[in-house]
Amino acid sequence: MKIDTTRFGTIEIDEKKILFFVKEILGFYGIKKFIVIDHPGKPDIPFKWLQSVEIPEVAFLITDPHIFYPEYKPDIDAHDRRELDITEDKDLAIVSIVTVPHEDPHKVTINLKGPILINLKNRKAKQKILNKDYPIQYPLYKLAQV
Repeated sequence: MKIDTTRFGTIEIDEKKILFFVKEILGFYGIKKFIVIDHPGKPDIPFKWLQSVEIPEVAFLITDPHIFYPEYKPDIDAHDRRELDITEDKDLAIVSIVTVPHEDPHKVTINLKGPILINLKNRKAKQKILNKDYPIQYPLYKLAQV
């Protein structure tokens, strides 16, 4: 299947890899289908793109927060597991949205408050807003220095 994107042009995707959000990303209501793609030309870096299948302009830079913050422990409760049909921990992936400000790319932040939960088996996903005191914009450079 081909989709149009503003960042990457027209790309070919595997329909079986489309994520379906059972609850949308906060502020992006009505957008339910996304695909995770490698950063063009840099498949080995720890950042990927969460690209909307439905709206070409919507894409989020994402990463595994555990790479930069190993002690990160978001509360994933029974309701979340039921909603995404997660029966085994190995089927759960957790990613965080990364923000790179145009005015100063060195002030890159990671959203630890609202991780994206993905069931790797059935491709259901949702953003979870955590009750713990995690910041929405935590400087990534602080995490890299740990």
